[in-house]
Amino acid sequence: MLPSLVTAVKEPRMMSSARPSEVSIDLASCAPSETIVARTGSSVYELIVLGDELGQVLVRGGKHFTTFCSVLFVGSTRLGGPIERHTIELGLRMKFCFESLVIVTSAVQSLSRHPTTAPAAYCACAQSEQEATS
Repeated sequence: MLPSLVTAVKEPRMMSSARPSEVSIDLASCAPSETIVARTGSSVYELIVLGDELGQVLVRGGKHFTTFCSVLFVGSTRLGGPIERHTIELGLRMKFCFESLVIVTSAVQSLSRHPTTAPAAYCACAQSEQEATS
């Protein structure tokens, strides 16, 4: 019998002031502007759920997202494995589509959810996107 994912993955480390999470977070369960913090082996990613369309988030973290960028969060995967759509899961790699790039992170080691505290980042990004399309 295969071990369950819960026993195969280390216990997540929670960040202070964060709501405890389960082993995974489905974006459909998040409120608009809710922030998710995912720590991988090499980076910390902040995702702000936009709520407009499933998978649309603002993300900051890693070498590709030094400032908040509007991206499509595809889901989580093991390399070469199936995608857990719109879900961030411990032990799996997050996959983003940004412009013409597909970005896959290292495996998620800890995960936390934060209440809707990010409207300022959303407004700043939305304003810069409007200016770019004008």
